[in-house]
Amino acid sequence: MKDLLIHPSSPEDASEWLPLKRTWPKPLDSRNKHIGLEKGHDLWLLTLSDLLLLLMIFFVLLFGMTLHQQRPGSHSAPPVAASTKPQEYLVEMQPASVPDFSSKGILSSLEADLRAILRDEAGKEEVCLTRQADHLILTFPERIVFDLGRAQLKPSVRPILNKVASLALAHPYLLVEVQGHTDDRPINTKRYPSNWELSVDRATQVGKALIGLGLDPAQISVKGFGEYRTLYPNDSNSNRHKNRRVEIQFSLAPQS
Repeated sequence: MKDLLIHPSSPEDASEWLPLKRTWPKPLDSRNKHIGLEKGHDLWLLTLSDLLLLLMIFFVLLFGMTLHQQRPGSHSAPPVAASTKPQEYLVEMQPASVPDFSSKGILSSLEADLRAILRDEAGKEEVCLTRQADHLILTFPERIVFDLGRAQLKPSVRPILNKVASLALAHPYLLVEVQGHTDDRPINTKRYPSNWELSVDRATQVGKALIGLGLDPAQISVKGFGEYRTLYPNDSNSNRHKNRRVEIQFSLAPQS
């Protein structure tokens, strides 16, 4: 860059021209500028980190308070009262007995009622009640229900049949099957050519008596098996007496 000369104001001073150096403003140092900006960025990050630290401390305190409230024994109520009151409440709300409407529950209730009937009927100790998987069997020996070789009901059996019918009326979903059984001694009369006819007639007479006491005929079925479904071998008078019987079987109607 060339130096500028300042001309003198008069010719006499021409010999004394003085050179004048031009001065230009110095530009800002770019490095210092960046340093100032970086310092501003550092201050903002420090403020943000402080804020995040405060938030973290707040959430830690909140979490600790929640755990303290959930800890057993941290409530203001006495621990004994807190442990006993819920139990007393559950005992008060629990019903004394909940009916069991399952098939096993219904059969158990029916079995208890039938046994109560047998206890109340004097002289009916030989009537037997047994329970199998899905039905109850009420067994009447022949001498309680019929005379030998006949199918007319004895008057003494009607009171117990009346109670059985009343119990079945209270359970319209029950199916009642009456079965007649004999021993192996042959019978050959005008009315009963074989034990088969005799067993069927005896079951029919019991079924008709139950219908006359109010049972729905759709609930009742009758079967006669003669001497072909014995309980004991027909090798003695005692066993033959046990095989001559009438059975009333109770079962639940299938759900549609």
